[in-house]
Amino acid sequence: MPFVENTKVYKMNRIERNIIIGSLLGDGSLALYGRSKNAYYREHGCEKQIPYRKWKAEKLKNLDFKILTNCKNPKLCSPSSNIYTKLHNLFYKNGKKVLTPENILLLDHPIGLACLYMDDGSLVIDSSKRKNGSIYIFPRIYIYTLNFSKDENIILKNHIAKKFNIYTKLKKRKDGKHYILEINKKNEIIKFINTVNPFVEQIPCMHYKMKLRERFEEKRLTLINQGYKNINNWSENITENKYSKDEENFIIISKQAGISDRKIASHLGRNYWGIVDKVRRLKLQNRI
Repeated sequence: MPFVENTKVYKMNRIERNIIIGSLLGDGSLALYGRSKNAYYREHGCEKQIPYRKWKAEKLKNLDFKILTNCKNPKLCSPSSNIYTKLHNLFYKNGKKVLTPENILLLDHPIGLACLYMDDGSLVIDSSKRKNGSIYIFPRIYIYTLNFSKDENIILKNHIAKKFNIYTKLKKRKDGKHYILEINKKNEIIKFINTVNPFVEQIPCMHYKMKLRERFEEKRLTLINQGYKNINNWSENITENKYSKDEENFIIISKQAGISDRKIASHLGRNYWGIVDKVRRLKLQNRI
């Protein structure tokens, strides 16, 4: 059968672009070879993550993304297009994926950060024994950016701080290119979860990456079964992300008056992206 180059013209919006960029920093890749003049996106995953790939395919359906299940591992892929060739030119150098101060600017919406986390992130509940015999439980969030160099991780670290106001730190490892990003401060962990959760919560198979209370309780019960008794209650002090009726009314009135999401967030002392999502939800409920 003769090779036929895809000629359909695609145009991606901001949400679609961020899903692709966040995934490109994680499990996704861009391929450009053979007789094709243009690159295409591809992403492999295990069967347990098929619902996650289906979520991506649905979000990217206007770009004709499909899931192929007739191969060893389910694959999410796009048609070839010049929009991916342009991205390939930005994110690949000598056939290897790279991060630069220029291309990282394309990650500018929390849905992209959520995709990076769901692809290559994890919530770890750790513990340490104190001198008085008590056990301290604490969380860490890791983003396994081992495919990127130290300098590239610093670029990503600085961008996440500047764009999303979330502060990570470099953590050295023996594998890969030796560096990943870590969040270990309570306020930053909560801020990160509040930023990405509106998107992660749409995918049940990914909920375990968000459920701090449940994961803490599992760890606590494990330690109790091991004979430990004096265990801290970190999880009981987690700040809830719920909005009071007064806050909801303030948001509704403010939006009706044309006040920006950023000013509303500043007035309420809330995360900007959290307000963006709350406004979206209120609109879906026809309350704005």
